Amino acid sequence: MKVAFITAILGNYELTCKPFVEQTIDTDFICFTDNINIPSNGWVVDTTPYWKEFSSKVDDGLYINSTNKSEKLTRWAEASSSDLLSNLNNFNLAKYYKQAWHNIPRLKEYDVVIWLDGTVQITAADVAEYMIELCAKYDIVSWQHELRAGHLAWEAFGSYLSKYTSREYAGKCQPYQDVIRQYHDYIRDGYDEDFWVNYPRKEGRGDGMYKDDHFGVWLTCFVAFNNRNDKVKDFLDRWYLQTLKYTTQDQVSFPKVVQDTGIVPYTLPDTRFTGDYPHVSTSIFIKQDHQK
Repeated sequence: MKVAFITAILGNYELTCKPFVEQTIDTDFICFTDNINIPSNGWVVDTTPYWKEFSSKVDDGLYINSTNKSEKLTRWAEASSSDLLSNLNNFNLAKYYKQAWHNIPRLKEYDVVIWLDGTVQITAADVAEYMIELCAKYDIVSWQHELRAGHLAWEAFGSYLSKYTSREYAGKCQPYQDVIRQYHDYIRDGYDEDFWVNYPRKEGRGDGMYKDDHFGVWLTCFVAFNNRNDKVKDFLDRWYLQTLKYTTQDQVSFPKVVQDTGIVPYTLPDTRFTGDYPHVSTSIFIKQDHQK
């Protein structure tokens, strides 16, 4: 079984690939970046612009966050403004590597692929080993969002932040990211806030396996995927489509795709991997400050 940890660091949002503890099984750490001089700390650095060369099939070039707007739109725009029609903010480009990575040819050789946000530093040696075990049974593994009590509304309205509402973020233009409209559209489309209360599975619900106060909203800085299940690839396509259509707030779209597909992630913490505050640290990772 082959495992890859992947991350994307574009622009100067993060200055280094974060150090990691060597795993108990053969594992690759791959950083997709546009900085050929980034301190790698043992990561394999890949500067290929896959978002451009192997674009997702779900991006028809007509969405608010499309990275390469269709000629149907750009032919009517002046050359000086056509680039503004595409969302080329690095924060948006990184979503391709987080949600559409299965389009990248080099990742097809791995059985399990684990996404890490650029701030996440792996501190335990048996992470890859345990993710193989869990992904074989549950397909996707992530962490409960410890601040949302399982309510998507709390995540959506808590995301009314400048990184989404500003027309410029991290030094580059972006369209307004309307997270509130996204949430209301989800409710109109049938998203059920009470779905998680009656969900029957007992294990993998977070909080030591039997307390599920936060089950239903996930912190997507760490997500492991079974790369041998086509249903997971469909999940990724649907998840990336939400970013293209709505906003770059992928923690809002993640629960919607979970309900739509029926793939409910194994939800940490459990009795093996602990940590009640994954925004900062767990027994398997710590989160560094941005721009480190």
